[in-house]
Amino acid sequence: MPMNTKMRAAILAATLGFAGATGIPALAQETMEAPAAQAPAEQTAPAASYDEGKLQSFVVAFLQVDQINRTYAPQLQEAEGEEAQNTVRQQASEEMVEAVESVDGITVEEYGTIIQQAQTDPALAEQINTYIQAAVGQPAQPSAPTEPAPAQ
Repeated sequence: MPMNTKMRAAILAATLGFAGATGIPALAQETMEAPAAQAPAEQTAPAASYDEGKLQSFVVAFLQVDQINRTYAPQLQEAEGEEAQNTVRQQASEEMVEAVESVDGITVEEYGTIIQQAQTDPALAEQINTYIQAAVGQPAQPSAPTEPAPAQ
C-alpha cells in the first residue's frame, strides 16, 4: 500500500482548494500554494456515500491538515527563493501526510478521494462543511448570511 510521495502531496494539496470551495471563511482565509496545487482530472470518481464515521475521521484529518497549512503559510511567504519555498512546501506536505495517517478510520487515499468528490458534489461538500462547523464549535450556517450585508 505504499503511495508515491508526489501522489500524496497532490492529494493533500487538494485540501487547500477544498477549504475555499466549502465556503468556510475561518478555514479558507489562509492558503498555501502547494507544489501540485491541482491534481490532474483523469477521471471523475462516481459519487459515493460515506458513513458518518468516515466523514468524522475525514474532518479530524482535515482540521489537522488545515492547522499545518496555517503554520506553514507564513513561512512560505517569508521564504526567499524557489528552493527555500520548495523546502517549506516539502516539510508541510510531509506533516500533512503524517497527520492524515495518524487519524483512525481514514487513509491518505480515502482523504484525497473525499476531497476530490466534495469539489464536484455540493451535497457531500455541504455535509462535510456541517461536520467541520460542528467540530470547531460553530453552528451550521444557513445558505443566506445571518447578518445583513454592509451598505455600499
